[in-house]
Amino acid sequence: MALHHILPRFILKGFCINPNDDKKDQKIMIYDRGSGKVNIEKINTAYAKENFNSQKIETLLCKDYENNVAMLFQRIKKRAVDNEKDVVLSNEEYKLLFRFFTIMWRRNDIHIDNGKKMAIEIENILKNIFGSDYDNIKTEQYKNVSLSEYFDKNEEKIRNILYNKLILDTTDNDPTVLKTIKNYYPTIVYNTSNIHFILHNTYSTLNYYIPENHDVNFLDIPTTMIVPISNNLCICLMLQKDQTDLTKKEFKLKIEQWNEDEYIKQFFVDGYITPQATSFVVDDTNLKYVKGE
Repeated sequence: MALHHILPRFILKGFCINPNDDKKDQKIMIYDRGSGKVNIEKINTAYAKENFNSQKIETLLCKDYENNVAMLFQRIKKRAVDNEKDVVLSNEEYKLLFRFFTIMWRRNDIHIDNGKKMAIEIENILKNIFGSDYDNIKTEQYKNVSLSEYFDKNEEKIRNILYNKLILDTTDNDPTVLKTIKNYYPTIVYNTSNIHFILHNTYSTLNYYIPENHDVNFLDIPTTMIVPISNNLCICLMLQKDQTDLTKKEFKLKIEQWNEDEYIKQFFVDGYITPQATSFVVDDTNLKYVKGE
């Protein structure tokens, strides 16, 4: 049985609490929002599930994304640590970065949970429409099987179909990729304050400027997106007025150094926490803020 990581190990390593230990013993601190408990877990097993992806998808994620993006993040890190003001990406690297952002949302295991909830909602609607005739319109094979039960019994099959489509459809011409790459420009934030960045299990956070008492809906457009690299590096995508020219040979990404604790807490801890996230990678510098203490 193979362990497939929902959050890739090369990102989790950037949040390691014992970076000087042997790689196999490196750990992260995880805060579970539901239970309020804090656990220490090895990176090799954290945010991983047995045989979550098909072998085809797992190979693609490793070969086409994780290895290449890990090297890209290392280059960004070196530029930041060396106090450089920017990093230059080729056209290919820039497009890879945006495909990766989309992939990280689509590979998340929350989609399976959402799929099951949707199936239950659909069944309830059908029961309301057809009443006592609902069971009669089902084939004999599924007459006494609810959608929830079917989902549970066939989760691996459903999961493979869903994630194969979601991930294989993520190309440079994918509508979500194009919308993001054309309308948002990335800035790298290098955090030298006393409060580290955090990471949650849905990875990126979309922030909206919306009127009070207004719930976000599909028509609303995020103004910023926060995408973590490590506990002291992240990429902030900002909505721009003019669309990006994707024919450019290279792109220069600005590196901003932030050293004020209050600003990091406000914009990149409080501003990164999202209702959808159920767990957070934390450390002693930021745990109390995630817990709301």
